[in-house]
Amino acid sequence: MADLRALVREHPATARFAEEVPSGAAVLEELETQGASAAVWWPLDDRVGRRSWMEL
Repeated sequence: MADLRALVREHPATARFAEEVPSGAAVLEELETQGASAAVWWPLDDRVGRRSWMEL
C-alpha cells in the first residue's frame, strides 16, 4: 500500500484526483473475508490507517 500511495503522490494528475475524489485500495483476501463495508480500505491520500469505504 505504501508503494501505491507513493505512486499517487508522485504523479500530479493522480495526486489532484485523490484530493478531489475519495480513493482507496484494499487487499482482496480481506475484502473476501471481512466484506467491502469493513475497515479494510487504505486511503490513497495522506491519511493513515484503514477505514471503511464510507470513511474514505
